[in-house]
Amino acid sequence: MRIARIDAGGQALHVRPVGDLGADGMPAAWMPIDDPYRSLADGRLPHDVSNAPFAAAAHPLLPPAEPRVVVGIAQNRGAAEHLPPVQAWLKSPRTVVAHGQPVHVRRDAGRLVVEAEIAIVIGRDTGDPTAPSLTEANAHEFVLGVTAVDDISYPDRAVLDPRNFESKGGEGSTPLGPWIDTDASIDDLALALELDGERVCDTSARAMPVPVRESLAYVARWVRLGPGDVVMAGAPHSNHEARPGQTAAIVVGDIRLETPLR
Repeated sequence: MRIARIDAGGQALHVRPVGDLGADGMPAAWMPIDDPYRSLADGRLPHDVSNAPFAAAAHPLLPPAEPRVVVGIAQNRGAAEHLPPVQAWLKSPRTVVAHGQPVHVRRDAGRLVVEAEIAIVIGRDTGDPTAPSLTEANAHEFVLGVTAVDDISYPDRAVLDPRNFESKGGEGSTPLGPWIDTDASIDDLALALELDGERVCDTSARAMPVPVRESLAYVARWVRLGPGDVVMAGAPHSNHEARPGQTAAIVVGDIRLETPLR
């Protein structure tokens, strides 16, 4: 199931696409659904809550999740270069923006790099003392689904700031979306990066030095995650320099996230 969020007159609604996707990759209409996180807890798919879909063109997309915690996994190497332990770091949720929203590039931060990553959207509380803990074996049970994320970075700042506060904390530096795919595997997804329609990186989750399950289990041992939180699984040879005026597209499976760089 594809789950998005739209702005319906100032109210954020969870929706699913109605009908086939158009040439722009978007549906003609959205159908409102009930809370997908509650649905996951109940062991079911979300139900429609209306018989009247919303015209897609009239309602802006929001980021498909509203995380309180965003975790990045530093793994820009290949699958043969696993350096334990997992290198995780935190990113401000305020940097999250929607599919299609222009991002204004900082001119004072050096090179701009866009990073194609698989985003794991957490579906249930990993710290619930009445439930099993998240492990590599059961990690998928804590996941609502996956989406695409662009970890926009300014790597020149990392020389002075190895903790990524400056290099990854710019306004709008975490485009996310356009929707969550609840059926996608967390173990093997195609991953690609395009700039102005040209494919510049082509890889998959299999190329990650740390599998997604291992990353999730590691993070959950140290940070309590809850519904809507996001773990960015890393960019296995899926990053590329970009410049203002270009449009970056992150492709995760059949999810396509586009971000105009201004």
